[in-house]
Amino acid sequence: MKYRLKELFTDKLSGEWGDEGSSQAGVKVIRTTNFTNSGKLKLENLAYRQIDNRKVITKRLKHGDIIIEKSGGSPSQPVGRVVFFDIDTDETFLCNNFTAILRPDRAKVFPMYLFYRLFDNHKTGKTLRYQNKTTGIINLKLDHYLNSKIEIPERVEDQIRIATILSKAESLIAQRKESLRLLDELLKSTFLEMCGDPVRNEKGWKKKKLGEIIQEFKYGTNVISVDKPSENTIAILRIPNIINESITYEGLKYSILEEREKERVRLKKGDLLFVRSNGNPNYIGRCAVFNDDIVCGYASYLIRARLREGVLITPFFLKAILSFPRYRNVIVSKAKTTAGNYNINIESLKSLIIIAPPPKLQTQFTRIVEKVEALKAHYQDSLKKLENLYGSLSQRAFKGEL
Repeated sequence: MKYRLKELFTDKLSGEWGDEGSSQAGVKVIRTTNFTNSGKLKLENLAYRQIDNRKVITKRLKHGDIIIEKSGGSPSQPVGRVVFFDIDTDETFLCNNFTAILRPDRAKVFPMYLFYRLFDNHKTGKTLRYQNKTTGIINLKLDHYLNSKIEIPERVEDQIRIATILSKAESLIAQRKESLRLLDELLKSTFLEMCGDPVRNEKGWKKKKLGEIIQEFKYGTNVISVDKPSENTIAILRIPNIINESITYEGLKYSILEEREKERVRLKKGDLLFVRSNGNPNYIGRCAVFNDDIVCGYASYLIRARLREGVLITPFFLKAILSFPRYRNVIVSKAKTTAGNYNINIESLKSLIIIAPPPKLQTQFTRIVEKVEALKAHYQDSLKKLENLYGSLSQRAFKGEL
């Protein structure tokens, strides 16, 4: 059956903001910072606001509500994200004025099924046509969006079945992501146990400047990249390819480079790549080890560091130091801001102080890293297959083929 979206909701409630409150005198308010891109809520760092009690009674969230982002987004992320309020609690939650509450009509539709439809609409770019930009903020034309039509299974039992299948696939994806997160945590805790804090250096290891152990630093190419490879192109790693201190080859771009430039930016096994420039300080100084056999270059927002021959520090050990949370703060502190962009240059990187434990200890740690990285690669492959499965299932479900 076809419905306009607005016919599937009993209420559309605008969010509230009110005056600043506290945990003792205020209402918990969900913001878009509490949204995840997987449609789940994260309830850390909730805001507390003082809001008129009549509005609290009218607009408090109920189990099964869908919260939609009305304002926000970015050039790479359209506005219109949704999260499902599946918290079964007597606590009071509201949402802020950049969001709205959509309350499904349970007589017509299973709430979680409707959430997955709206989630799919955003993921596949269907909300793009309903957004506009004013004074630097991207807004969703919510009334126009809710006037659009969707087709849903007539039987609620079929809606429940589809939502259950998608929920199970989503749960498997979440489990795989959690496994990857735990492996990263394992490496950090192992490093701390073996070598101590690289900033405090409580174990008293010898120290060197990064410039003493790096043979050369090089900025990447600024030649414009294209989406598809051809006979004359070379793959180019960019900031989106440096994720969680590892290199991903998802979304690769390609460039046609002169032979001299191609050789200049061609990566070798053991090279480290640093993010040098970004509008978000959390990206500055992120690093990863290039450890693959494919032919690759790197873009201008990255810096390549190549270790000196015979230096008694391994690439993976060096990466562990540079990506350690407290050490990342040191790197970010050296970044400069220009027109809203954070930048770290080669001279700042050269001045970083690095601990240098005995080579035997570094080798032991590197062997652990290699085993964990191999396991991570297996999990990453599994995650990609699960995400592809989820995409296939949702496409089939919303075409009426599931």
